[in-house]
Amino acid sequence: MGILGFGKAKRLEDLKIGDLRKERVVQEVEQDKCLTAIRQAQEDYDRRLEIASRPGVNNSERDVAAYHMSLASKRKAKAEADLQRAITKMTVLDSTVEVIQMKEELQKRGVWKRLNDLDEGDLEDQLDAIAIRNKTSNNKLETVINMLQKDQMEVAFDRGPEFDRAREEIERATREKAGADA
Repeated sequence: MGILGFGKAKRLEDLKIGDLRKERVVQEVEQDKCLTAIRQAQEDYDRRLEIASRPGVNNSERDVAAYHMSLASKRKAKAEADLQRAITKMTVLDSTVEVIQMKEELQKRGVWKRLNDLDEGDLEDQLDAIAIRNKTSNNKLETVINMLQKDQMEVAFDRGPEFDRAREEIERATREKAGADA
């Protein structure tokens, strides 16, 4: 498949900065889509919580709301995972561009040839390691997530824990509203 998903690229010098930058733009668009999906899932969750916690809503309606809230949690978790992949790929692309731009200096020090002689898997591992070292200590994903949500959602693949959590949150909000009306 080629390093970093670039078809015929088998070595570092097969990669072109222009292609890497184009792929970075693709990942930025993916990041934007993920952020939108995260926000929409959270808004859906919050809206359903608000409606289900109103006085007069029966248990079956609350169960339906809790079920849809659990689906919103799953959509959000998937979007967060996709966001993490996009951010990671952008970081690796940025580091790869930096490495290519430092070609002359790396050639002088004898590193370029060693990088270029690595097989695809080892080269990708090295590019990942470079990206990790270049990355700041501020976790970009956590910052983005914290801006977009009020609390961390439990990630699960069955109805149980998410449904139960959503149902408990509905009940809590209902009690709070009932107390505020009294």
